[in-house]
Amino acid sequence: MQITHNRYLPRRVAALTLVAAVALAVAAPSYAQDKILVVTSGQGSLAATAYIARQLGYFDNEGLDVTVIDGGGGSNAVNTLVSGGAQIGLVGIKLASQAVEKGQSLKVVGTAIQGFPNYLVVQRSEYEKSGLTPTSPLAAKVAFLKGKTIAVNDIGGSSGEFARYVLNAAQVPADKVTLINMTSTAGRLAALKRARIDAIVGGQPEPETAIAGGYGVMLVNPKTDLPGLGKLDYMVQVVRADYLQQNPAVIEHYLRAIKRSEDLVKNHPDGAKRAFFAYELNDAHGGAIDPAVADEAWKNMLAYFPDTLRLEPEQVAAARKFFGISAAVSDSTFVDNAIADRILAGK
Repeated sequence: MQITHNRYLPRRVAALTLVAAVALAVAAPSYAQDKILVVTSGQGSLAATAYIARQLGYFDNEGLDVTVIDGGGGSNAVNTLVSGGAQIGLVGIKLASQAVEKGQSLKVVGTAIQGFPNYLVVQRSEYEKSGLTPTSPLAAKVAFLKGKTIAVNDIGGSSGEFARYVLNAAQVPADKVTLINMTSTAGRLAALKRARIDAIVGGQPEPETAIAGGYGVMLVNPKTDLPGLGKLDYMVQVVRADYLQQNPAVIEHYLRAIKRSEDLVKNHPDGAKRAFFAYELNDAHGGAIDPAVADEAWKNMLAYFPDTLRLEPEQVAAARKFFGISAAVSDSTFVDNAIADRILAGK
């Protein structure tokens, strides 16, 4: 597998926002009780519960002044958390576990996304020449990718992991494709539209936007093409152990707000949808999304929201198996459900 960096488009302004926000966080008094910075792996559905809580004032109701920033990929987000540039990371469980394996003291304290909602979308004009259909075997679909360039948010993160998993599942050698880093959703979509790349890996509403725009076609949908994935802990709420020990009340208030978001998704999904896309409009993408695209993206997202705030042993075990999390990173040292359990108990 060839690996290069984005040669086509500049980084999204969000990357600059990250630098500025981290600089402010470092300059501010350490561990301020009322201000916390949440760094995410990227924009879109993977950070939905934090977006909803921010949009609807759930954090404000808990006495928190929360800023959510795009870390420009999971690797960058974990590094920001570890270095003290953010107090909470909304990141992939695998990258967090790898940091722990390398000696960093991180704790997973809550859920965010379960399953593996990444999608592989290809350039329409090339796809239409292939003879493939949505019901073609996975091996045939992935064979189509040979010699092609796939843009991902983070080669070392979950989007890169998804691309490698798809290739392996179809027994296509990794060196038959080229993966490149593009940390901007808008950048990936623009490059696909202009046929500067052949495919993208992304989450909602990225695939729906490309398909509705007429320049993208869904090649690999995890629900239909990878049914064996099942329910596993994927995106999780992560904190440094020292911050958790010194500021348990802050983390509890934060998780209470996240639980309100999760409950809203389950009980009032239309209200949650409106809040999510309102945040995307105001704080993330800066542009309106077609209502039909929003409806389709939200419908596809719903299956991936967690059933509970706490990390259940079955989902953690499934994540361990799928992501190959090292046995050296034990659940007892990595997962801390104490606050989530207290919230769920109504205390």
